[in-house]
Amino acid sequence: MWVEKYRPKTLSEYRGASNQKEELTEWLEGWEKGDKPVLLYGQAGTGKTSLAEALANDHDLELVETNASDVRTKKKLKKELKEATRQASFFGKQKLILIDEVDGMSGNSDRGGTAELARIVDESRFPVIMTANDAYDNSIRNLRNKSKQVELNSVHTNSINAHLKEILENEGIEYEKSAVKTIARRGGGQIRSAINDLEAAARGKEKLTKEDVEVIGARDKEQDVFEALKMVFKTENADTAKRATDNLDEDAGTFIEWVRENIPREYQRSEDVTRAYDQISRADVFNGRIRNTMNWSLLKYVYHFSTIGVALAKNQKYSGWTKYQYPSKIRRMGSSRAARNKLESIEKKVGKKLHVSGREARAMLPFISGLLEENSELAEQLELEEDETEFISSF
Repeated sequence: MWVEKYRPKTLSEYRGASNQKEELTEWLEGWEKGDKPVLLYGQAGTGKTSLAEALANDHDLELVETNASDVRTKKKLKKELKEATRQASFFGKQKLILIDEVDGMSGNSDRGGTAELARIVDESRFPVIMTANDAYDNSIRNLRNKSKQVELNSVHTNSINAHLKEILENEGIEYEKSAVKTIARRGGGQIRSAINDLEAAARGKEKLTKEDVEVIGARDKEQDVFEALKMVFKTENADTAKRATDNLDEDAGTFIEWVRENIPREYQRSEDVTRAYDQISRADVFNGRIRNTMNWSLLKYVYHFSTIGVALAKNQKYSGWTKYQYPSKIRRMGSSRAARNKLESIEKKVGKKLHVSGREARAMLPFISGLLEENSELAEQLELEEDETEFISSF
């Protein structure tokens, strides 16, 4: 994915945040045992983790990274983090400890986790950076009070715009300036979301146009579907998985397709894949009942099986980065609400002319696609616009 391919490796490659980069560099170069950790905070997608990684690279430090929302209990913290803050690097380097999402530790499953994390940070032999979306979450008040706070603001639209252009030029893709500007603006200060949108609109194309951008829609400011998938696939914690869809700007049926498509990309053991598909099938059953009965009280079961069910289907979580893919079914139908709206418009036109339901009209689209290639007058008879005719050809 482009968001990983173009992740900054050094502070000089990291766009913006000049004051914050200087402040962190001074803190790290002057750090001594017992000094305060840093609480690096700001909205999701602004590059907090990338900034810490670039800082470590610049100083040739081994970065030890832990996600606090996954390691939430006192027992797990002692097992997975405490030793890392005490033992020397296997590679003979100094370390930088990165603890992501400390504000994700709140909840019933904490069991003393926040207090234990505070003790571990106090006793660390190495500098510690903690990240949070909300530094003023009451659950991390103790951590905040004992930390040096560094706020990472939203990335300016002009900086995002320049970075997106560089990516397209590196990929050899021509572009309309207005199209890139639109994606940068829709990112809402989140460079990660903007890059994901750019890849969705431009990958595989020779030129990015304004029309390409119109079909991807604006990302939710708090979260995108890639983050939701990561929360489901990379955790063994039910509460973390449950939160994956809290702010997701996708309907339940579409999210099911995303999870279904990426299960075999994340899970490698056959028994994990089998159990995960069993859970997503249960979610699909309940989603079908909602469509048939309009009983929206069943929606909670759809999300339960597609998040918690899939997350807990694995015996243990898989390490490493996974390249999540757009669902093939959504790619055929269009990857956004704008595309689905276009599909609904086509269904109505075809259904009206052929005197069939919308569902039957959709089923006929592959057949109609072939007819349109042979009969240039058919599009006019069905009252289809040129872009609708092109859309049908993708079936």
